[in-house]
Amino acid sequence: MAIEDDSLRLDLLQDFGSSATFTDTSAGSSSSITVILTREYVGVDPDAAVQVESSEPVAIMRTSDVSAIAQGDTLAIGSDTFTVTSVEPDNEGMTTARLRL
Repeated sequence: MAIEDDSLRLDLLQDFGSSATFTDTSAGSSSSITVILTREYVGVDPDAAVQVESSEPVAIMRTSDVSAIAQGDTLAIGSDTFTVTSVEPDNEGMTTARLRL
């Protein structure tokens, strides 16, 4: 059970996050939201015996800001526009989106 509410989540994002423009490509609509942009390390196995390490951009945001987020939607943060490749809601009010430039 979540202890915080949606306004506390927004406070966290405003303190540590960046402004972004979320575009729902299926609806053709855009909205301004706040996200925390980070890079997570991932293991990539190019069909070899040794796994290669890499990193990918990840955005953390309030689920209420992106309730219809799906693969193929975009997030513009600064001068970069990212495409959403994976959506991972935590069922506590926050969503993580894996991104591709």
